[in-house]
Amino acid sequence: MSDLFLVKSKRLRKRIGRSPVMHGISQAIEAVFYGLILLLSAVLPTSWASAAGNRVMRLAGPRLDKTAVIKYNLGLAFPEKSPEEIRSIIVDIWGNIGSVLAEYPHLRAISRNREGKRIETDIQCNLDAYRNGTRSAIFVGAHLANWEIQAGVASQMGVPISVVYTPIKNRWIDRLLYRQRRAMKCSLISREEGMRPLLRELSAGRSLGLLVDQRFDNGEPVPFFGLEMQATTNPAKLALRFGYDLVPARIERLSGGRFRFTLYEPLKPDESLTDVNDRALQMTRDLNTLFESWIRERPGQWVCTKRRWPKYIPREDWK
Repeated sequence: MSDLFLVKSKRLRKRIGRSPVMHGISQAIEAVFYGLILLLSAVLPTSWASAAGNRVMRLAGPRLDKTAVIKYNLGLAFPEKSPEEIRSIIVDIWGNIGSVLAEYPHLRAISRNREGKRIETDIQCNLDAYRNGTRSAIFVGAHLANWEIQAGVASQMGVPISVVYTPIKNRWIDRLLYRQRRAMKCSLISREEGMRPLLRELSAGRSLGLLVDQRFDNGEPVPFFGLEMQATTNPAKLALRFGYDLVPARIERLSGGRFRFTLYEPLKPDESLTDVNDRALQMTRDLNTLFESWIRERPGQWVCTKRRWPKYIPREDWK
């Protein structure tokens, strides 16, 4: 949910943004609107709420301004696809976003995964070491399916985990979502707090959860779908410097309101590289390669409402 989500006119958004009073009123209206969505979703069974949110946003989402950003990202990532295929993926992406929004009141129920009915798990790393605190991990994932669930599942598996999140500009919606996330029984750290609290959590034997698939303007150029994207190498540098594991985490949406959660083996540095920055860059490249493969498998679950590449980037095979 982005700032001034309900206002379609760019000119009107700019005018509202210049007026503190109008900006506050607009945010309050948006918060009330989303609060009603949460309330309605909460009274429905989990699978019903998810399906209803999916259906509504498949209809409404493609009409919103963010569709232009999604189309731009998909056009660069999949130049081989036809306009009809791109439009179909856009509808799927908006449907997935609708499910995510409707699933917020049910995050705790989903992540608790009673009798394994909601989530299949595929654990390829040594989870016991993270459970008992003898080793900490930096779990790194992407904005796929319902990315929020991953931290709750890890917590239910006994892993003490702290999740880094980016606050939403609308402070009322941010508070609403904060309460829903806290219900999953994991610690939350605002990205705005910087590096110190992350180091404190890791040194205390806790693990971290990060989403690192978006563009970072101060990052390093890393290949992503055959194009250079500014990516953060900080998680890899942190893992290398203090000896933590860098563990890719993936969530997939399956049919019937179910998910698959996969924890991969930790990424390893290339021992032939002597410079820590080169090693971190290599590990980040490997991570981006994984992200790309996941997105290619299920492009309709890639939440790419923010530009992954600069504006007007050229590519020879643009179609």
